[in-house]
Amino acid sequence: MAGTPAEKKLDLKYIIWVCIGLVLMFFGGKIIPTWGTVTELGVTMIGVFVGLLVLITATNETIWPSCTALVATIFHGYMDAATAISNFVGTTVILQMIAITVICSALRETGAGQVLAKKMLTVKFIQGKPMAFTIMLLLTFLIADIVLSTFGGIIFSLAVFDSIRDALQLKKNDKYGQAMYIGLYLCGMLGSSILPFSGMPLGITNAFNAAISGYGYSFDPVVYIVSALPVGICFVVLYSLSIRYLFRCDMSCLKDLDVSQLESMKNVSTKFNKLQIIYLLSFLVGIGYSFALILIPKTVSWYGKFASISQAAWFVLVIVVLSIVKIDGKPLMNANKHFKEGAMWGMITAVGIFSILGGALASNDLGFKQWLTDVLGPMFSDMSWPVFVLLIVVVCAVITNFFSNMATGVIVSSLTAPFAAQYADAGINITVIGTAIAFTSMFAYLTYAAAGPAPLLLGKEGIESKFVWSKGVLALVIYAVAATVVFSLLGYIL
Repeated sequence: MAGTPAEKKLDLKYIIWVCIGLVLMFFGGKIIPTWGTVTELGVTMIGVFVGLLVLITATNETIWPSCTALVATIFHGYMDAATAISNFVGTTVILQMIAITVICSALRETGAGQVLAKKMLTVKFIQGKPMAFTIMLLLTFLIADIVLSTFGGIIFSLAVFDSIRDALQLKKNDKYGQAMYIGLYLCGMLGSSILPFSGMPLGITNAFNAAISGYGYSFDPVVYIVSALPVGICFVVLYSLSIRYLFRCDMSCLKDLDVSQLESMKNVSTKFNKLQIIYLLSFLVGIGYSFALILIPKTVSWYGKFASISQAAWFVLVIVVLSIVKIDGKPLMNANKHFKEGAMWGMITAVGIFSILGGALASNDLGFKQWLTDVLGPMFSDMSWPVFVLLIVVVCAVITNFFSNMATGVIVSSLTAPFAAQYADAGINITVIGTAIAFTSMFAYLTYAAAGPAPLLLGKEGIESKFVWSKGVLALVIYAVAATVVFSLLGYIL
């Protein structure tokens, strides 16, 4: 049966964009002339980079566009096949990403995130206090979403608030309800990005690390966590205050709310079971490796051996232990199941190829880095550190709401690396810049194209476009203020 005119038009648009992406990847260096210090191979690799962004954005796919970009990289001679494939799927970053997604998949299955949410929301001191309850509700899912998937965490938090809304008998378009939907969605996005070990943050910070490595600097995951968490908490507090004093929402209805009786919470325990405790401890042991490297004196005899394990291998070790140890005759982890269901291959391939292309754009041989420094250097040379952070936050926050957040983070990482090095030379911890880029790139919610989970918010019954583009935009301003102040201070301190 023939397709409808709309389907034919959609197919034609798809074909056109795919062709544009492929032409840029394989023929961009022949079509686009060189300029400044950028070499012919430099222009060619820029074409591969832009072509990949076009294909990902136009098709909403990552696996085949990433594989195509890998073929183009080999075809143009930037890397031989063995080296390219090794960098694509054989790095410790890729192993780390696979391992942590497997652990998180098993952790989510235990239901520990739901128990954590109920424990936080039923503490006595917030009951009957609307502002305290609002802050705790948002803070709960900022923290709980560390161990929940982005989609799963957002879906659960919105379901919990649906129960709250029904209990309070709020109208579907109530201002407080809409403000909380936006806040819970953003806490889900930010919460799932507080750790730089998996998903989108890993892809962006890996690109940032590849870019700054050419200047002799490296990304520090501990600094990322230490700087991302206070920014998230600061945003939660400021946004909650804004709901009451800036949005003018009526919160008095929360005084008599009993969270333990909510429909979405009735079947959730307030106590962790044995399996959940074991998995939470295993998760903490896994991420604790990076902190241990900072805390353990480098003078101890076994430090070198411990440091050589790497974060990736440490996560693998956690999987091995969980797979070996049995409780009630069953292994703690069904490794076969979670390697199959947990590993996010679309994200993994994107991380692999963006790492290669990010390194290419930051290399000295292709001339792009030098050209960028020559052109933008005068603009940034006299810019103070707080103003530079503000620029990074605003650029990322605006672009990510209309463009792929992974692409936004990778592009901004590549562009800012030369200037980040200047601040590092002045004693500022530039991992904070990578954190600002990755964390802010997740602040995506204004359009359906902003991020994969965006339809969960924008398609939610009761959410009005007018509210999103008025009060919702103010949330972006609030975040930009909080992020600029906190990141700027931590850049000096850490």
